[in-house]
Amino acid sequence: MRLWEFRNRKTLITSFNCYRCGTFNGAGCDCSDGQTVIHGDCREVLPEIEKGAADLVLTDPPYGIDWKPRVNHRGSEHIWHDNETFDPVPWLSIGRHHCFWGAQYFADKLPPSEAWLVWVKRPLDFDFSNDHRTYATVEMAWSDLEVKPSFKCQTWDGGMRQGASENRTFCHPSQKPIELMRWVMGKADDCETILDPFAGSFTTARAAKDLGRKSICIELEEKYVEIGCKRLEQGVLAFA
Repeated sequence: MRLWEFRNRKTLITSFNCYRCGTFNGAGCDCSDGQTVIHGDCREVLPEIEKGAADLVLTDPPYGIDWKPRVNHRGSEHIWHDNETFDPVPWLSIGRHHCFWGAQYFADKLPPSEAWLVWVKRPLDFDFSNDHRTYATVEMAWSDLEVKPSFKCQTWDGGMRQGASENRTFCHPSQKPIELMRWVMGKADDCETILDPFAGSFTTARAAKDLGRKSICIELEEKYVEIGCKRLEQGVLAFA
């Protein structure tokens, strides 16, 4: 059994140790793969993170749009609901660069930037005129990376998901494809350590591991922390 399988929830929330190895020094842990997994509220963990611990803050935070996922995303113990607003300002003080998905919902709290990134979730020739579903057909990210605005097209429509086979394992209602996070990290080649305060399905950590980078990922819900730990147990995945 792994150490994280025995970890006590109360101990984690008060000590903010890595869920996998039981250590955290404010900038990382003792995990050999460099992926730190913290179970707790990121707003409470924030004061424990060293200012220079991360080079890039890359996250998909709550949008505060009161969106509820479809039934097949709901677990028996907890129904995920995007009803909390996100304040990006405290996270701007950590890291040299930042990328926040869903930032069109809180752009008024961010400085102007031309480095917006867009994920197109349908084929480019898709007719959007009759698409009345409740989830977005494109997603936008604010960044302060030294890049021009750009987009990535990768189909993500219910069970029709392009890319790696693991994309088709439903881990989280707001799950992102691993190729999307690799794409963002590819625009930040000088960023060795990635911080994701809203880890969700831990795609950021998985992508960082595949690219040989380090990460510090924080997640409030323990069931998603468990999923993340299992994803990180896999070997480094090949990619194009």
